[in-house]
Amino acid sequence: MHDFTAPAPIADLWKSARAVLADALSAFGGPQQIQRTLDRIARSAIRRQLKALEVLVMKLLLIEAAKLPAVTKRAHAAPNGQGRSAHAADPARPETWRVCFQLHIPPEPKDTGPRIRGFGPSRLIRAVVVDANTFANRLAAMRASISNEERDSAAAARLARRFEALRRVFANPAPRARRLKHKLIALKQRAFAAARRIVAHKPPPRQLDPILLDRTRYAAEHAPPAFDTG
Repeated sequence: MHDFTAPAPIADLWKSARAVLADALSAFGGPQQIQRTLDRIARSAIRRQLKALEVLVMKLLLIEAAKLPAVTKRAHAAPNGQGRSAHAADPARPETWRVCFQLHIPPEPKDTGPRIRGFGPSRLIRAVVVDANTFANRLAAMRASISNEERDSAAAARLARRFEALRRVFANPAPRARRLKHKLIALKQRAFAAARRIVAHKPPPRQLDPILLDRTRYAAEHAPPAFDTG
């Protein structure tokens, strides 16, 4: 009899998640095609799917990190970008790109306590605001000098690099799981709450199989106690 109260085996979750990634890469043509996607509507669809997969993989990495032995001394690991080779990156070969998956821990909720109202900005603050406005105007002028095609090309390239970094994590999650373990342990008393925020973080709606998401979230809920130092 199957125990429905037990979390799904991590290997099964990875298998299902990799199938979702494979479908996404097939639909979008892979990182090499994504970097040529100049249509903004298409990029928006790619961005939503990418964000959903990043949220999902963070929960999987949290599960893996919780199973790792206690941290003793941090080893100097090579970047996850697989960029150890001195060869130049080939735009047509994503495996040669220098990329690194960013371990995003959702920030702590903002303090919504009572605020003390002032009596208007001081002269110094007004001067800073003027300088900030001047800087903003100059920045807007610089952006205006860049063509829409250049902006679209740069945005597509960023998406492609993020997708390639994500693909590498799915192919070999162990290095990023170890890095997440170090990152959480470094938070000390705040590690447990940070792990809970990873569990609770929601992906964009209608991007993932709800059953897979629920199974992954349920399994991830068993991970935060491993980081409870209190």
